[in-house]
Amino acid sequence: MSAAPLRAAARPLTAAPAPRTSEQRREHLRAVSAPQRSRSIAPFAALCVALVLAALGAVLVLNTSMAEGSYEQRSLQIEIADLHQQRAAALTQLEANAAPGKLAAAATALGMEPAKQIGFVSLENDQILDAGVAP
Repeated sequence: MSAAPLRAAARPLTAAPAPRTSEQRREHLRAVSAPQRSRSIAPFAALCVALVLAALGAVLVLNTSMAEGSYEQRSLQIEIADLHQQRAAALTQLEANAAPGKLAAAATALGMEPAKQIGFVSLENDQILDAGVAP
C-alpha cells in the first residue's frame, strides 16, 4: 500500500530533454557583483539613544518648570491670604472709626462743636433752605 507506484504512474511519460550545447549554457552565465557588506547599526543605535536622551531631558526640564511654578503658586496663595487678612483688619478699623460715638469724640477732640441750626444749601441758588434749630 505504498504511494510510490501511484506517483510514478501519474506522471506522463515524455522523452528526456535534449542535451544543451555549450553555447546555450553560456548564455545563462553572467558576472555577479561582490556581495554587499552589511551596514553597521551603530548610527541607528546612536540616533535612538540620542532621541531617548532628548526625550528624558525634555521631561526633566518640563517637570522642573512645573515644580517651580507650583512653588510660585503656593507663595502667591500665601500672599493673597495675607492681603485678605489685612483688608479684613482695615475694614474692621474703618467700621469702628465710622461709629457715631467715635466720630463725635474725634470731632470734639479736634475742637468742633455741635451745630445750633441744621439747614440745607442749594448749590443752584446759593441759598440756605429750611434752616431750623438743632435738637
